[in-house]
Amino acid sequence: MINTFFIIWFVVNLLLLAYVLQEYILVFYAFKGRRKQIVGYFDYKEKVTIQLPLYNEKYVVQRLLDAVTKIDYPKELLEIQVLDDSTDETTSIIEQFIQEHPEKADIIRHVRRPDRKGFKAGALQFGLEVANGDFIAIFDADFVPDPSFLKKALPQFGKKIGVVQTRWSFINENYSLITRAQAIMLNTHFSIEQLGRSNAKGFINFNGTAGVWRKECILDSGGWQADTLTEDLDLSFRAQAKGWKFRYLFDVKSPSELPVTFDAFRTQQFRWSKGAAECFRKNIKKLWRSSSNLGSKLMGTFHLLNSSVYLLTLLIMIMGPVIYFFQSKKMIDIEGLEIMLSIGLIVFALLLVLFFIGTIFCASKPIKSILYYTPSILVFFAMTMGISAFMVFGVIEGYLGRRSEFVRTPKFGAMNEIFQKVKSGYDYKKERSLALLEFIFLLFGLFWGYVGVKDLNPIVIIYSCIITGGFSLSLFFKNTTFRSKAI
Repeated sequence: MINTFFIIWFVVNLLLLAYVLQEYILVFYAFKGRRKQIVGYFDYKEKVTIQLPLYNEKYVVQRLLDAVTKIDYPKELLEIQVLDDSTDETTSIIEQFIQEHPEKADIIRHVRRPDRKGFKAGALQFGLEVANGDFIAIFDADFVPDPSFLKKALPQFGKKIGVVQTRWSFINENYSLITRAQAIMLNTHFSIEQLGRSNAKGFINFNGTAGVWRKECILDSGGWQADTLTEDLDLSFRAQAKGWKFRYLFDVKSPSELPVTFDAFRTQQFRWSKGAAECFRKNIKKLWRSSSNLGSKLMGTFHLLNSSVYLLTLLIMIMGPVIYFFQSKKMIDIEGLEIMLSIGLIVFALLLVLFFIGTIFCASKPIKSILYYTPSILVFFAMTMGISAFMVFGVIEGYLGRRSEFVRTPKFGAMNEIFQKVKSGYDYKKERSLALLEFIFLLFGLFWGYVGVKDLNPIVIIYSCIITGGFSLSLFFKNTTFRSKAI
């Protein structure tokens, strides 16, 4: 029985190792093709529509409008669609902004729908049907685009280019260890995954914001559809399966805001993870029936399976301390045990190096990033553990085709007011409560902490700290900002 348990643990680690190794293939391509993008010629005769999909964004909408209306582009060729589904003060803030800036009123279209059918995808499609632009730029509420955004992105549209995506940067990355931990994950995505896939000519994805679509590409690919929680990933794969090409601009940064609480992070990750599983279910056949080469299809398959890593993570974290306890008591009787046991440490080491590479790739201050890396990565592992049960439910629901409502990530804007905003109940709908299950996992982590200390087993202690830390965040500190003073 114990040997069977060990074999299952080993197989799960092998699956995670396979995923990590394909990430290192992307590292190779990211370095191989690393070069600054050359800005091409663009005669600025094409009409551009900027879409701003909003739902109850009272804390950031003013900042967004200020930034977007300063984007440098001929006024007669520019249209700004404020796709406003809000039910709070956001609508009045938008109306007031338009009244206070009459010189910009002729390019701003305040679009209100009768209902929120289709959520973000529905709003984007609604706006697309009346958009004047041949190119469609999209920004979420928490973004602060640079005035030069269009002049950097539009020249990249060559023949058959359907999307130009820019890299996210983070205006509040240094706010707390919670935000630093998230930045590690996202910087790795935008440096290694997006850049690596792009250089390898694989499928990449429009990240839902901070990018520009060719309108013809959206229409040719079936438009925005609301049958997944990640409408951006869905349309990206449908478009590339039809032969459209995407271009990724690593060197063009689009500033944005990271979630400042664990609860907000969990809400965001649930939507992304479940949505990715829904996209796998919907698009995997389209991918393999496309004319793309075998390498692109394999790369795209791993891409769509990204969220399944949470299934492996939860299994490994639950089984890991048990396995190393059995090993310390010599209760596992398998030939080559010591070699097989090393797979867990190998995977862990490879992940540490992978995220370190991603962090340094995007770092504006490498020395500072290195100093903060160790505490940040430990918090990231704990946060990943803390959301894992939640994510597993979402991923399974996604593969089974069970639909759920699009739940936006709360954005808080000015960091010096964050405590009051969180405390005042900037409410958003939660998917479910798993408090009882998470409490059981917390007790599980505490138990193995006791065992690890009692037996002086450092590996078991490390597992315990990650499990206990993660589920403590989820249960007791989900709305804590971990910041003692304003920045």
